Amino acid sequence: MSTLTVAGSALAAGVLFLSGGSGPPPPGEAAPARPSSVYSPSPEGTGSAPSPGAGVITPLPGSPFPVKPRATAQPAPTLLVPDVRGADGQTAKNRLESAGFYSVRMVSVDDGGAVPDPAGWRVVNQAPDPGNAAESTRQITLQMIRIPSF
Repeated sequence: MSTLTVAGSALAAGVLFLSGGSGPPPPGEAAPARPSSVYSPSPEGTGSAPSPGAGVITPLPGSPFPVKPRATAQPAPTLLVPDVRGADGQTAKNRLESAGFYSVRMVSVDDGGAVPDPAGWRVVNQAPDPGNAAESTRQITLQMIRIPSF
């Protein structure tokens, strides 16, 4: 059997499966009626209220693809903020990420500007305070001073 014949047979089987397993109607018979749409919101500007269930996707009877309910958004986990005061900026960032906090803002105590190279700076304060519970999506702000180089 050639590869083309196998591919054609597989395609025909797929079409029959998706069409509900029936071929075309015999000559002289009408095709059975099928629902025209699965999704039917109320047309905009018509002024009519949508019917109950309008705009809701529902599976066709006998559909091999059931509609699964959408997962609801889960709140971010609440974690304890680690104490990173005294650490250099890179170590502090690594500790916070290891604890589950990925939004870390580093600012200079002197001018409030961003810290360009965290490894050359030391954490003197942090918000929220160490030991407090915070959602993992909360931004942790580290106030930093430059480590003097001798």
